[in-house]
Amino acid sequence: MSLLKKLFMEEIPQEEEYCESDVDTYEPSTVADVELKEVNTDTLIEDIYLQNELFDKKKSIFKVEELINSLPKEMVTETKKASVLAILGSFGLTTTDVGVDGENRVSVLNGVLSKIISDGKGEISDNETEIETHKKAIADLEKKISAKQNEMKVSETNINAEIARISELIKFIGGVE
Repeated sequence: MSLLKKLFMEEIPQEEEYCESDVDTYEPSTVADVELKEVNTDTLIEDIYLQNELFDKKKSIFKVEELINSLPKEMVTETKKASVLAILGSFGLTTTDVGVDGENRVSVLNGVLSKIISDGKGEISDNETEIETHKKAIADLEKKISAKQNEMKVSETNINAEIARISELIKFIGGVE
């Protein structure tokens, strides 16, 4: 192990140094109203955070992710956790702070997802109803077309038969040619 790595590893607090009472507990908060003006799947998450005032990531659950990613991948998970908690403390953040932020984000995301699904199902239902209405209208128009075509065919047959009958009578009496 290199001297630099050894020094780094020695400076990281060990998990045993933290007791349960040092770790804050938190209650999840609920978000009553969520905001999403329109769904743009390319920027969906950013839009949700921006429109629901969750754009500040300095005191967010994502600080934990940032800190985890800054530590060596080969570091033991327990050591990483202890290090992240220590660094959070040095930033003046508690597990409650980032935990509440995480819960708020999950609540907002669930609320927006629920709204997207509910609105989407409503729109799909409306469109399906409209499709059925149009199908009925198309069927009615097809019946009208069929009836009109039948009327034209019968009329043509009857009129041509009458013209032929009259023409035969005119021919019989030697009328106008």
